[in-house]
Amino acid sequence: MAVSRRIRIFCIVGGVFTLILGTLGHFVYAWSGGEEWAAVFFPVNESVWEHLKLLILPEVLYFAVGAYFLRGARNYISALFFCLAVSMGVVVGGFYLYTSIVRHSILIVDILLFCLSVALGYLASYFLLTSESFPLLTVLSLIGLVVILVCFFTFTFNPPHTLIFRTPDGLFGIPAF
Repeated sequence: MAVSRRIRIFCIVGGVFTLILGTLGHFVYAWSGGEEWAAVFFPVNESVWEHLKLLILPEVLYFAVGAYFLRGARNYISALFFCLAVSMGVVVGGFYLYTSIVRHSILIVDILLFCLSVALGYLASYFLLTSESFPLLTVLSLIGLVVILVCFFTFTFNPPHTLIFRTPDGLFGIPAF
């Protein structure tokens, strides 16, 4: 199978995997009864920040497993970083753009935004995986990945009191169960 075709299949399957696992992930913290381990990986409240976990865990898991299937692929770390960065950016930017216009969130728009963010994230990955090698970008992407993961682990338990971390009810952080 041609490398380009393998990469295209990898990205399509990754998008489907992320959509399914991300959707299920929305409920895991509540299903766990508020367990601390679940708080690290799954949204603990309705803030925009916590909902970015619906992208992070599936994309990181998929790329971790996919490393075996695409071993030797160029820009693999960068493809993961840009998959995360683009999908997270689309969710955050899209959410605040449309809610600033309509003044409230709309569930179907949020779902479509999630789907669009996944598609654009994996599209960015596809372009990086089929591009020439960029060693410096790989190093910068690795640093970016570490920053993203540290922020998510840290801000789950100690969120700054800013807009992106606030729930629609005006609360922050892990709710009492």
